[in-house]
Amino acid sequence: MRKRFLSLSLALWLVWAWADAPAWISRAETITPTDLRAHLEFIAADELEGRDTPSRGLDLAGMYIVSHLQRWGVKPAGENGTYYQTLRFRTDAINPAETRIQIGGQSFEYGVGFVARPVALNATAPLVYVGNGWSNPEKGIDPYAGLEVQGKVLVVQAGYPKEVVELGFEAAEAVGWRSPERNAEEKGALAIIRIDPSDMERIERIARAWSQRRVVEGLQPVSSIPVIVASAPMLDALFAGEQVSATELIRRANDNDPAPSFALSPNKQISITLSVQTRTETARNVIGIVEGSDPVLKREYVSIGAHLDHVGVSARGEDRIFNGADDNGSGSVALLEIAEAFATGPRPKRSILLLWYAGEEWGLLGSRLFVERPTVPLENIVVNLNMDMVGRSKQPGDMNPRNRDLSGPNEVYVIGPNIASPDIGAVLKRVNDQYLRMELNPMYDSLSHPEQLFFRSDHYSFVSKGIPRRPFCWGAGRRWQSTAGGRGKPPGAAGRSSGARGRCALGLRRYRHARFCSQ
Repeated sequence: MRKRFLSLSLALWLVWAWADAPAWISRAETITPTDLRAHLEFIAADELEGRDTPSRGLDLAGMYIVSHLQRWGVKPAGENGTYYQTLRFRTDAINPAETRIQIGGQSFEYGVGFVARPVALNATAPLVYVGNGWSNPEKGIDPYAGLEVQGKVLVVQAGYPKEVVELGFEAAEAVGWRSPERNAEEKGALAIIRIDPSDMERIERIARAWSQRRVVEGLQPVSSIPVIVASAPMLDALFAGEQVSATELIRRANDNDPAPSFALSPNKQISITLSVQTRTETARNVIGIVEGSDPVLKREYVSIGAHLDHVGVSARGEDRIFNGADDNGSGSVALLEIAEAFATGPRPKRSILLLWYAGEEWGLLGSRLFVERPTVPLENIVVNLNMDMVGRSKQPGDMNPRNRDLSGPNEVYVIGPNIASPDIGAVLKRVNDQYLRMELNPMYDSLSHPEQLFFRSDHYSFVSKGIPRRPFCWGAGRRWQSTAGGRGKPPGAAGRSSGARGRCALGLRRYRHARFCSQ
């Protein structure tokens, strides 16, 4: 998770076949610090090189998970009878040596005179200035009115209409606002040159970030319109002799005050050569099922997930590997232990869907792919439990200010009762009181909290599809600390039974004692 907190989605309404307390306690007790540490020693090893998405290290981590699922008899639930669901990445990258822009005899190099989104283009065309490029025909706002833009290059200043800022992009689109990129595609423009006072001052610094674009095929839309941020010298060349100067347009961009639209001199042409190289790579989710015991209810799924990826290797430094022991080796091995507990003991009525996601650190990619291309009927998934960073707690007497946001030694942050339903808090408290007796901290249980944890981990992919469809809650905990130095093993991996094992067991116990609303 980019904000690096533990996130647990908990459900209210699951009924289990196990009524006898010793049965579930005996299974929970199979989750031991020794087993957790053994798994984590492999998942967070230097040899896996930080498990970036995609990478050989992430592939090896997935194979390790699968080898255990096979041994325990967990059924494959990926694609084509396997344990895997494949994310196919396409990476487009600018080739700076063959990329240039020419205006009136002046030539500008990539990373010095401009930066550009990696969309291939080789064209010479006239230009049209269209303000901030946003339109809303239903409100009579159309900076393109009276201008021919097909086959031309649009010059657009940075900034947004006030209503777009207030509503957000999706809501603004719903009430008729069209972005510059959408207008360019619909009207047949070739490219967009953006006047951005902030970015034009740091062209060289942002060149590398702009030069690559990575998307998951079939999951993320890919724009066909190159977007170029021009430097001040390029803008001076563009608007030399025009009715409005580059200096004036830069000032207006700073003030979010677009000038009226106009076509640049018909004798002025811009030649754009954007050379782009493309490569394809793959990464994989791991998916398994522990089949339920009830002949009818086993068609429903309780999904439990954790992201397996981390952020890979740093470009500099002596110890460059971000091992990701806590983020999210801890959640991954906790899920592996839960899988063993379910697979090798008495089974609940509903089936358990086990999910190890790739690509969380790049924007919840693995979980988003799963809900868009589910390998089981999405409507049969009744709830999602997500485990992210479950391995670290503040130790007794720890006064280090860097650890001030870690949960206490026997504490977990809980999100949900205030957001969703007070009834959930009562269920959670009853379950907790029956076994672990952890401290449940509601500090983050608010949609107005600045961390906005509701939206920041893989459970949100399921929430976006209406899963679960009833009130639910999830817990959050533990500020992330960099594990670049050494393996970064969280204390919970080898510490007290109320630590990492306890959190696994609490998840197991919650499933068995939560009540299904209809029963």
